Amino acid sequence: MFSYTQLLVIIGAAQGILLFALLNLDSKTSTANRILGLFCLFLAIFFLTPLIHFDGELNAFSGLLGWSFFLPASFGALNYLYYRHAVTETKLRWIDCLHIAPILTCYLLNLNWLTESPEYRLGLFKSGFDPMPPGLQVSLFIFYLQAFIYNGFSAWLIYRYQNKAQNTLANFNPDIFKWLWTFLTLTLIIWTIKLTSDIRDSQTLSVWGDFLIVIFIYCVAIAQWRNPRLFRVDKLDSIDNTESVTTEFDERQEHTSGNLDESTRISLLSTIKDFMEEHKPYLDNQLTLTTLSDAVGLSNHNLSEVLNQQEGKNFYQFVNRYRVNHLIKLLEQDKHSKILDLALASGFSSKSTFNAVFKQFTDLTPTQYRKNLNP
Repeated sequence: MFSYTQLLVIIGAAQGILLFALLNLDSKTSTANRILGLFCLFLAIFFLTPLIHFDGELNAFSGLLGWSFFLPASFGALNYLYYRHAVTETKLRWIDCLHIAPILTCYLLNLNWLTESPEYRLGLFKSGFDPMPPGLQVSLFIFYLQAFIYNGFSAWLIYRYQNKAQNTLANFNPDIFKWLWTFLTLTLIIWTIKLTSDIRDSQTLSVWGDFLIVIFIYCVAIAQWRNPRLFRVDKLDSIDNTESVTTEFDERQEHTSGNLDESTRISLLSTIKDFMEEHKPYLDNQLTLTTLSDAVGLSNHNLSEVLNQQEGKNFYQFVNRYRVNHLIKLLEQDKHSKILDLALASGFSSKSTFNAVFKQFTDLTPTQYRKNLNP
């Protein structure tokens, strides 16, 4: 007879398998969907493991005992790869096979008892792995090591993507990165809870950690299934190598004075601002660092240096300040047109991007701002 907890585990596992199917059904599904679907499948299989031996007797699935125990060693890599491919359209590469190293190591370390008879493995589970096989002890260490290392990799990846977007693109939703940082923080909290539960040998903390993992991943999976472009930053993956180098150059600006002297930067900034006022390139929602630098006759490096060193802004801030100011003028002149229509006419590419950027610069929503104009 299944207990209430076991029934919840079965339901949760069934949902994981369903999400795996939904995220992989379409042959044109994104790489991010496939990675997240695989994550859901691994979670489902992992949490079904106790049910294989819940009554302490051999059954048709006893041959699988132990094999799903090491799936968490892949969670860090899957999380990292999901972040990487959710933001851009890039494909998996052969070098990504290296990310299976943690889970492969765990299986190799424990192959001696995993290949024993089902009776032997059932005995290990019934004894609570007392004494614990040496390979299993090392594997538990790998579980947490890979989780925290990949959390660091993910943090660096998100930081690089955010920096790259801010320094080369003028149209993306900044809230995307807020959510990514929030999710990354939640992941760190969950793994910290799991590590604490093992150190303190707390079954309650362990259950809470497992529960949070399932809820977190399944919620993200449902959101990703409903909106495959949930965290996509358009054009970020198509930025050429020159712009990538420019982003790295911008990251060093905080520690260097740049290649141009101050008088040259002042003169160039004046030229850039005159061009912005006269030609209004910010009204083009496809504007990038490269297109603007080509238009004003500067290299990407020099344009980026002028904005960073002389104006104290990245490309995203510089261009969107013009868009917001242009929109404010339209709102003051036109009291009846839809705000979204005016926003699109000001160079914003979508409602979500416009709302996030406008509030970022004015601390008000567009609707609130218009109401203040018409008390």
